Amino acid sequence: MTTISSVSSTSSGIGSVVSQKSSHLSETTKAQLEALGIAVTDGMTEAEAKQKIAEVQAQRQAQNQNNQQGNSSESELFSDAKALASQVGVSVSSDSDVSEILDDIGVKLETMLEQAQGDSQKLSEISSYFSQLQSLDEQNDSIQSSQNSLYGAMNMISTSNKIALGL
Repeated sequence: MTTISSVSSTSSGIGSVVSQKSSHLSETTKAQLEALGIAVTDGMTEAEAKQKIAEVQAQRQAQNQNNQQGNSSESELFSDAKALASQVGVSVSSDSDVSEILDDIGVKLETMLEQAQGDSQKLSEISSYFSQLQSLDEQNDSIQSSQNSLYGAMNMISTSNKIALGL
């Protein structure tokens, strides 16, 4: 009879080890995983869970930042570039992108600069156009840099997921 009771106590001990293995994440971490829509898997360590949380938060932050900056800034930059192009007499096709428009404006301003040698009023006007062009170029570079950062973060998350899944 004592043999059976010792087996019974041993099997209940195994059950508690199994339940500890599947629930060794803190309640805070579990709540964060659930809030972000990440499935809690058996055997997930606290470090793995926190890494997944950080990845998803970084991805969402980058997407939000890009959406906020991208949607308004890109369209504003495009309209500003078109406005400057019309001021200097550059025609813009409907399928032109911002970089092409800015390049065309730069070429036109250089031509205008060569023709305006000695005319201080025209040189002042061209200088103003160059300042606007420089500002638009900097905004375009900033947007491109932000997009490249987002793509880099997405690539890093993709690689991390492939490693985690053993692909």
